[in-house]
Amino acid sequence: MILRDHRGAINFSSCRVLFSCRDSLEAELCACMEGLSLALQRSELPIVVEMDSLEAISLISSLDADRSVYSSIVREIKHLMGLRKTCISHIVRSQNKASDCLAKFARTQGRTLTWLGAGPDEVVEIAFYDCKDVVIE
Repeated sequence: MILRDHRGAINFSSCRVLFSCRDSLEAELCACMEGLSLALQRSELPIVVEMDSLEAISLISSLDADRSVYSSIVREIKHLMGLRKTCISHIVRSQNKASDCLAKFARTQGRTLTWLGAGPDEVVEIAFYDCKDVVIE
């Protein structure tokens, strides 16, 4: 997960090894939950969550009672989203390269880490190119 400011600069980035995980959907939901929790601690501003998993977004956005195996995670995400103005949006996987790189870092290194204002070199470089076309108002 990566928290960026309105200009695209990295406030922090983080990755965590999941020793027990059913599938990629659970990994996406866990990353969302932890990212929201960290963002709430590190910023007072509204939060925009960008995910490339339509299935995760659908579970989080649904007004229906969640009876899936992920219901406790989804409930916690909804609770966290209610603590501050938060919106969630879908982005394509190619727009999520920095987060994907962090996930690969956690898997290959077998480590859980947080970087303040930075990240692994390859993530910082990818994040820079992700944001080079950002329009600053």
